[in-house]
Amino acid sequence: MHGIVHPMFANILSFLRSGDRMEPCPFLQAVFIVLLCQLAAWSQETQPTSTMPPTGSTAAVHRATIGLVLEGGGALGLAHVGVLRWLDENHIPIDYVAGTSMGGLVGGLYATGMSGEEINEFLKTVNWNRSLRNELPYQARSFRRKEDKRDYPNDLEFGLKHGINFPSGFNSGQQVGLILDRIALPYSDLKSFDDLPTPFRCVATDLVSGKAVVFKDGPLSEALRATMSLPAIFSPVRRDDHVYVDGGIVNNLPVDVARVMGADIVIAVHLEVPPLNPDQGLSVFSVLQRSVGVIISANEYASMQKADVLIPAHTGRFSMIDYQAAQDIVQVGYQGAEERRRVLERFALNDSDWKQYVDQRQARRRTVPIPQFIEVTGTERVIAQGIQKNLADNIGRPVDYKRLDDDLTDVTGLGRFSRTGFQLTRKNGQDGLLVRADEKDYAPPTVNPLFVIDGSDYTDVRFSLGARVTFHDIGGFGSEVRNDFVVGSAYGAASEYYHPLNWFSHFFVAPRLFADSKPFDLYFDDNRIATFRQHDAGGGLDFGVAINRFSELRFGYQLEHLSLTRSIGIPSEVLHDVSGRQGFTRLRYIIDHTNDPTLPRKGYFVQSRLEFYDGNPSASEHFPLAELRTGIFHPILKTNSIFMIASGGSTMGYRNTGIPMFGLGGPQRLAAYGTNELLTNQYFLFQPGYIRRLKELTPLLGENVYLVTNYEIGKAYGALNTLDSRLPNDFNAAVLVQSFIGPVVFGGSVGDRGHHRFYFQLGRYF
Repeated sequence: MHGIVHPMFANILSFLRSGDRMEPCPFLQAVFIVLLCQLAAWSQETQPTSTMPPTGSTAAVHRATIGLVLEGGGALGLAHVGVLRWLDENHIPIDYVAGTSMGGLVGGLYATGMSGEEINEFLKTVNWNRSLRNELPYQARSFRRKEDKRDYPNDLEFGLKHGINFPSGFNSGQQVGLILDRIALPYSDLKSFDDLPTPFRCVATDLVSGKAVVFKDGPLSEALRATMSLPAIFSPVRRDDHVYVDGGIVNNLPVDVARVMGADIVIAVHLEVPPLNPDQGLSVFSVLQRSVGVIISANEYASMQKADVLIPAHTGRFSMIDYQAAQDIVQVGYQGAEERRRVLERFALNDSDWKQYVDQRQARRRTVPIPQFIEVTGTERVIAQGIQKNLADNIGRPVDYKRLDDDLTDVTGLGRFSRTGFQLTRKNGQDGLLVRADEKDYAPPTVNPLFVIDGSDYTDVRFSLGARVTFHDIGGFGSEVRNDFVVGSAYGAASEYYHPLNWFSHFFVAPRLFADSKPFDLYFDDNRIATFRQHDAGGGLDFGVAINRFSELRFGYQLEHLSLTRSIGIPSEVLHDVSGRQGFTRLRYIIDHTNDPTLPRKGYFVQSRLEFYDGNPSASEHFPLAELRTGIFHPILKTNSIFMIASGGSTMGYRNTGIPMFGLGGPQRLAAYGTNELLTNQYFLFQPGYIRRLKELTPLLGENVYLVTNYEIGKAYGALNTLDSRLPNDFNAAVLVQSFIGPVVFGGSVGDRGHHRFYFQLGRYF
């Protein structure tokens, strides 16, 4: 039958749902079959009055209204997409939809008028791991924020605003927020979620009251972000005096919400979670996940009992972070609905009624007008004006979501904002885009911690801890004071004041001061014969131009006192204790078009410097210096890349420079050799290599695990601490883990003349 569902029929259906603890005997089954047949005939004769559908709903007045309830469950919630595809294919109308967390996201997509198939195609375009990591693309960062990421290659950051303050979540929600803004854009001015093509509700938890909150109006994107804000993972959503996080804690399967909306029949989708093996080892994350799961299961069970039809999604073999298996999970949801075919098909519409349902639903969909202006809120006026200028190309043309996402991601790359978003607004009879720029609530100043383990010689492992503290807008918008501190095997402090001529100017001035001390190893033919302590203290002044977010040019002068003092080893003719003034004029040009600060897989970089020394300890003459290092990285398959790095430097034939100016040896410059084993005033080095991604890590732990292999060959002309002028070379292989505390490297190298090394590091690889 396609029309009426008698209330008694709904009650009997509830007995047949998945998850009931009672298993009916054959006799009862026969009784139910007879009774169902009688009710079907009775329903065709009596035509009872049912609850009226919502205003403007596509539900016909002669049938019971159906509410669909979608459970939260991370990646498991993608099964809801499969359920919706099955319902569409079988002409099952949905008059109300309610959901929590991922169920809220999928339900919100459906409520905006998208079909199950359209939702599936849309979600295929989402890079889930990038979104959950809040991975701000390296290319989108400003040049100075790229420097921060290269020097401090980890995901840790906190602030000193009103004391030590940490972010309210590992993820600010920038990438997820842009997805939600795109979904909600046509409905920016909704008075109520009842005005969507399908009336919608989602559930969040208010941390202030400790109660569940049902979102039924307000900004749709904000409601979706609130219901998905996993505590401690995503930053919570703040509205007025409330703080909202994921609703799964209090109501993960909001059947009661669909009832209140007016649904006569409630179809709920239950996501099975993997069973716990008591003999399995448990990490702190799995214990936390299971503990939260127990709390959520308690409120789910009560809701399951209230549903009329329960669709089981057998997602037990997947985890809540298995986004790589998205299409497999979607198929599981489809199969779960197919299991309930005999129950669900009773709600199906005939072709004519289904066409009317779809047409009415589509008629309620909205289109996005062409924006005639852009307004920016949430930041200082002068900064807002700069952002408006950069976004001006989006005015007067249809909204290009990819372009707009890229532009707003670039704004976030300035480092000032935790997230940016957009919605429609209307002013003076014109439609426009309202861009929200949320400044970090814990900073400035920002603090980027540093952890360094240098195992380039595993018999003498060195440790250091440090931090970069950055103060913004000191002396004008765009100015910053950047301070570096490190203690341990190396220790020191440095400070630079970066001051653009004005907020919009690319030209800047940058004075700096520094003092540091670090070990300097001296080798002779693969044997470490001494360790010196190198002390530097001085300052400099640069004038430059920040050409764009990929490149910078500087010209300046640096003056310092430099000394080398032997701390371990016997006196040697190779290098003596030295101390004195070092001064040089420099021209530095850097281009960084790579896609990652620690292990690029795509792009290119150029690092060049020209210097003229008017003083150097033990030098008997003034001399020039030039050095160039460049590399190109090219992906050849989805998980593989090849690269070539070439570098070379020279003092242009000047030999009386005192301390040699270049050194080869160490994990990044001839790994089979000791660090600075080849000291010289002229060299070249070629490093062709291959990168293969071995594994993608869960978002909380990091990014990826890579295998890196390369061949290295070079030459150190007239090396101070070697007996011949051969071409040193080696083969190097390493496993690199991009963890949240920085890249962890374990490697080994075999070279010529018996050179070989095993090494490990926590720090930058390239």
